[in-house]
Amino acid sequence: MSGADKPVTPSSTEDTPAAPGWVEDSLDHILASLPFSAEKLAPLRASYLECLAGCGRAADLDSAHDACRQGFLRALKDSLGLDAEAARTLEQQLEQMELSISSDV
Repeated sequence: MSGADKPVTPSSTEDTPAAPGWVEDSLDHILASLPFSAEKLAPLRASYLECLAGCGRAADLDSAHDACRQGFLRALKDSLGLDAEAARTLEQQLEQMELSISSDV
């Protein structure tokens, strides 16, 4: 197989969007308080993290984070039936985490 025949895979030096490394652990800690299994939360968690990662180059980082958070909360309500009180608490926790992300940038 020549070099031209090999599949292209990204290297660790390629510029790909990513949230700061501590965000996943912080999010997992926040989500642990919810009455849902990690398995049920996994696809929604992954989408939220992907959205946050894509915000890194946004002109208005706070607005971009807000859109990610609102989408995540809507998905939790629609898919898993997250109640209003838990949603308010979760929203506050996510806002704090997002503020920390903004201060890291």
